[in-house]
Amino acid sequence: MILVDIYVPSVDKTYDFNIDENAKGGVILEEIVEMIDQKERTSLVGNLRDLMLCDRLNCRILPMEVVLKDCGIHNGSSLLLV
Repeated sequence: MILVDIYVPSVDKTYDFNIDENAKGGVILEEIVEMIDQKERTSLVGNLRDLMLCDRLNCRILPMEVVLKDCGIHNGSSLLLV
């Protein structure tokens, strides 16, 4: 498990998440959206397949079929959910 922060511009908030670095981006994305929906008591607008996780440091979109550690995501990484 690693600790990352994820900024979500649609709600203008940053969240801290403990995520499994051995999980694929698509699985993590689903979990993140579900947790934000529960916390904010709302639903992020749009289709889940249209959302993307981005590495803020390297300004790149994370592939959904690759595990996070293979994308260079580590403890303290900062991500963007758009």
